[in-house]
Amino acid sequence: MYIYLKQFIYILLIIFSGLSIDAVNAAESLVLEHVTIIDGTGRSLQRQMTIVISNGRIAAIAPDGMINLPTPNHRIDASGQFLIPGMIDLHLHLIGGGLLAASRAPDDDRIPDYDAGLRALQSFLYYGFTSIFDAGNNPNFILPLRTRERNGEIVSPRIFATGQTLSYPGSAVVGYGGIGVQDWPNTIDDIDLQLSRQPDLQKITYESRGYGPNPLIEVLPKELMGRIVNYLHERNVRTVAHISNEKMAVEAIEAGIDALAHAPHAGIINQKFANLVSKKRIPVQTSMTVHWEIAQMVDGLEVLHTPEYKATVAQKDLTLLEIARDRYIKGGYGPYFKLVHEYEKRNLKMIYDAGGILSFGSDRTFGPAALKELELLVSAGIKPIEVIKIATLNAAIFLGKEDELGSIEVGKLADLVLLDSDPSDKIENIKQVVMVIKEGIIIDRSKLNLPINKL
Repeated sequence: MYIYLKQFIYILLIIFSGLSIDAVNAAESLVLEHVTIIDGTGRSLQRQMTIVISNGRIAAIAPDGMINLPTPNHRIDASGQFLIPGMIDLHLHLIGGGLLAASRAPDDDRIPDYDAGLRALQSFLYYGFTSIFDAGNNPNFILPLRTRERNGEIVSPRIFATGQTLSYPGSAVVGYGGIGVQDWPNTIDDIDLQLSRQPDLQKITYESRGYGPNPLIEVLPKELMGRIVNYLHERNVRTVAHISNEKMAVEAIEAGIDALAHAPHAGIINQKFANLVSKKRIPVQTSMTVHWEIAQMVDGLEVLHTPEYKATVAQKDLTLLEIARDRYIKGGYGPYFKLVHEYEKRNLKMIYDAGGILSFGSDRTFGPAALKELELLVSAGIKPIEVIKIATLNAAIFLGKEDELGSIEVGKLADLVLLDSDPSDKIENIKQVVMVIKEGIIIDRSKLNLPINKL
């Protein structure tokens, strides 16, 4: 709030004093002029603005004509266009690590498939998702990709990752993507293994399966989860819990968890819970698309053959989702997930109305699913400009990175998306991408390894 107020006062002084801003490092700068800014905070649109990017960060923001600027490297007339922060999807299980493979044998030479993972990452970047959080995966797959992204070796969204999740023996997540931890203190070795991988957040799966508790399988004891959370906090690692019902969510919060990877969706929450997560400022991921999309797949595969999927997802990658359909049908997921989706939609809106922090996540593996998540949030009764905040600033809060990411403010990393139409008027306009900028660098979307670039 202090930063916003300081910036506002700065602009007022410029306007009423007749002074102008001297741009810094103009020789290395990128300038967008005459643009309408939707800054990610939920505030009103700022029209006819100029924004200066230098050395990967936002150097200046002011009304047009208020910046003295020598000739920059790039000067863009963005008249009639709209600028939003780069979006962040907080819930991926990136394809290529083995989680979706028909065979999960440790000696399967098709795993890891880094090329499939990179194609999927670029499907997010194409549509303006400049950061992602992988919420559980094969560490021998996702962590090398994270290193390559941070070294500038691949064109990709910024990658945050947990590596393997921590759960309890018998949990369905144990395998490539999860460790079944033992009772305290035997579990310390498992946690130290994860700490050696430097997780950006540590995810804890507090139930037996990803879609709801199974009473026949023992879940992670609450006391053990509390010890794990405390151990991680002592080492400055944020934590996020996978839960599916209100009781587990409350217990995770009582254990000290920092964030929730889903809203409770196995039934309707009560107002007391909505007030609890609001008061404690616990970010809650939205993660609706996973249930919506799987329910739709049970009825047919048309949901995976939209223009957005055709543009950014190769058929050979999509096949791994398509072959899962039989498993979804046999498991009765269709009717159940349709019901779950209605519950979570109501629950997320209740948390939002209580003042809670909703943070964006799709719980899928391709960019088009993240676009659908935006639409589902609007269908839940949240205004598009607030949905943009959920996908930007609130997502950065979830990561603990709000000082660097998530809004268009001086000093923050220049992760930006330029659009041809106003997404605050209609969320579908967010698909009208003109330009994606990551850390001040314009992404050449025409060179991404996507089907649309091979026509």
